[in-house]
Amino acid sequence: MVSPIPSKKYDDTSQGHLNRLKDGCILLSNENLIDPNFRVTVVLLCIYNKDGAFGLVCNRPSHMPLREVFDVDTVLKAEKRSIYIGGPVQQETLHIIQITDSAAEHAYNVAPRVYLGGEWDTLESILGEDSSTTRLFLGYSGWSPSQLEVEITEGAWEVYNVDLEKFLMEWKEPLFREVDKMREYLRELSVD
Repeated sequence: MVSPIPSKKYDDTSQGHLNRLKDGCILLSNENLIDPNFRVTVVLLCIYNKDGAFGLVCNRPSHMPLREVFDVDTVLKAEKRSIYIGGPVQQETLHIIQITDSAAEHAYNVAPRVYLGGEWDTLESILGEDSSTTRLFLGYSGWSPSQLEVEITEGAWEVYNVDLEKFLMEWKEPLFREVDKMREYLRELSVD
C-alpha cells in the first residue's frame, strides 16, 4: 500500500484488495460504483506508486473506425484493429500495451513481458505491430495519491493479481460485459 488509510476504515476484504495493489494488477468495478466512466469496467493498473495510479480500461472498445481516429494511409491496412477507450482522462492521447520480449525503447515494464508506451518512430510502426500482442488505448484512468485506496475501502473496486500475459493474450472480451463472469474469470487467472 502506498498511502496508508487509518486501519479502522477497512475490513479484511478491503485489506486483501489493498494488499494486492501493484503495477500490473487488474481492477474490477463493483456493481455499486455509480460513476458512468467506470460502470462494469476492467482496468489494467499500469503504474501504482506514491504519486497515484495510472490505468487503462480494457473493456471499452471505441466505436469509431480507425480511419476516423487517425488520418494516415496505414490505417486502411489495419482497419479491423480495435482501439479501446482507456479512460476519461486525455482521450486524445494514445497509449500502447505490448506483450513482448523486446519492447519499444523507453517502454515501462508493467509486468513480465508486458510493457506500456515507449518511443515509436511513426504511427505506421505502431499500427503495423501484431494486434494480438499490441493493444491501443485512447485516454487513460488516473487516481491521485490515496484516491484509489479510498475507493477500494468504500467497496468500489476489487483487485486481482493475475497472469497478465495470459489475460491479455486470451482477451475474453465477451466476458468483459458481465461483472460476475469477469470476477470468476479473474479468479481463475489469479496468481495470489
